[in-house]
Amino acid sequence: MTNPRLPSLNLIRVFETAARRMSFKGAAEELFVSPPAVSHQIKALEDSLGVTLFKRENRKIALTAEGKRYYLHVKRGLDLIDSATLAVRQQRRKRRFVVNTLPNIASLLLFPNIHHFQARYPDLSIQIESDVARIDFDNSEVMVAIRHECGNEPGLTYHPLVRIALTPICTRRYLDQHPGLRQADFSGCRLIKISGDTYQWPRWQAEWDARSEISDELVVSTVQASIEAVKSDVGVAMGYLPTAYQFMRRDSDLVLPVPDRVTRHGECFLTYRNEDAGDEVIKTFHDWVVGVIAQEWTSKKN
Repeated sequence: MTNPRLPSLNLIRVFETAARRMSFKGAAEELFVSPPAVSHQIKALEDSLGVTLFKRENRKIALTAEGKRYYLHVKRGLDLIDSATLAVRQQRRKRRFVVNTLPNIASLLLFPNIHHFQARYPDLSIQIESDVARIDFDNSEVMVAIRHECGNEPGLTYHPLVRIALTPICTRRYLDQHPGLRQADFSGCRLIKISGDTYQWPRWQAEWDARSEISDELVVSTVQASIEAVKSDVGVAMGYLPTAYQFMRRDSDLVLPVPDRVTRHGECFLTYRNEDAGDEVIKTFHDWVVGVIAQEWTSKKN
């Protein structure tokens, strides 16, 4: 809604041009109007503001004190409008590529490496959304999502990326203090659990018959938080393979006490709409993610 107290943008633009060039004739040439038209619009602006903006001396003009102050504010305002307009036009030329993914995948894989993918598509505006909830493609701008487990939505395509497995992880110091861990005996140990994945420990313990009586537990919110707790020798966490390999390559003190006891825990998929199956950017993103996973989540040490 137009503010009736504000002069029109056209009047302000004429004033800025005349003040910058210190000439009604010069302003007329720049704006492709006649000098009398410029003079008329300046007078209209002065009448609207109730102040005199220019001193008119023969064929010369000069800004009054009020005119000088007004010009400084007007110039800043017009500069902001010009910058905003340019930004919108540039953004319009860029295609938005919104990625929805799990928080640990975002922090471990995408954030540290996305600049490599961006370099291939410099005109692409990339947005990464990190959330444990499954995004609704019908009501979002998301182009691709990385999900744990495959859904049954008929309108979506799923490409397998990596299988996830479970096995405990702790530090060498903690393992030395609790040698029974090598036989999956957790007596006297503190279990570190993740609040968003309550099935990890029961599933692993049930498969490997490792149901020791344990009352000491610590619940954290993320995979990264569980690893930080492990590194502080707080207890033993459930490691997600192959994610755990990335942590182990960064910190040689982290170990898997029973590496031969591994429980499958689903699979991660790249998901997108069926109608986007032929999209070149999505195909390239898929291949790039596969490559990053192979690089970051390998069990081999550098």
